[in-house]
Order: sequence, then structure tokens, then C-alpha cells
Amino acid sequence: MSIFGVTKGTEFEEEIDKLWKGEGQGAAMYSALACLAKERGLEEVAESLLKVAADEARHAGLYAILNGHANEEIFDVLRKMAPLESGGVEKLQQFAGRIRDIGLEEAAKQIESAALDEGRHGEILRDLVEKFCSKR
Repeated sequence: MSIFGVTKGTEFEEEIDKLWKGEGQGAAMYSALACLAKERGLEEVAESLLKVAADEARHAGLYAILNGHANEEIFDVLRKMAPLESGGVEKLQQFAGRIRDIGLEEAAKQIESAALDEGRHGEILRDLVEKFCSKR
């Protein structure tokens, strides 16, 4: 049995939404702390915090599903998201250039790294659609 939307319209919907938002914010906070730990050479701390962040993101996904805050058509979503992820590369690279222009070289490098991730994400999503939609 699917858990998609099972709490929507129930007495628990509002509480589930609070959990969804809190877990998403927690994921971002732990990811940020992991970045800071890595900058300070605290590799073990950074790795542990990234695992916690991944768990928090997974929890946020659970709560989103319980209240039906996702599109059940997985591959339709992936088809739409792939070009958005890939399209973010150039925008982020331009943004990194503006950051670099004010003398924030390290920040610019990190943003450029994120841009490359976005491009990779777009490729992954396209590959998933290609691989699994031809079987459907």
C-alpha cells in the first residue's frame, strides 16, 4: 500500500507539514555545518554531518509524501527537472563570476563546483528517463 497522501485532510496534516519543513531546514543546516567543518579540517565531523543531512532530507521526503506534496508521475517530474538542472550551470557560472569580481575567489570556486553538480544532476535525470521510460 502506498503512503502517498495518506495524512492529507486528516487531523495530522498540519503537524506533518511542520515536520516536512523542519526536516528540510535541518538538512540544509547540517549540510552547512558540514561545509564549515570541512573548511576547518574536521573531515570526520563533516562526513558525519553530511550523513545526518542526508537522513534529514530523506525524512523531509517522507513527510512530503505523507501529505501528498509530490507528483506521483516520477518520470514526468524528471523530464521537467533535467533541463532546469542543466540550465542552472551557466547561470551559476555567471553568478560565480560576479562573486569573483568582488574578490571572493574561494566562494566563486565553490559556486562553480555547485554548477558542475547541477550539470551532472541534469545528465543523471535524463539518463534515468531514457533508461526506465523505454521499459514502460
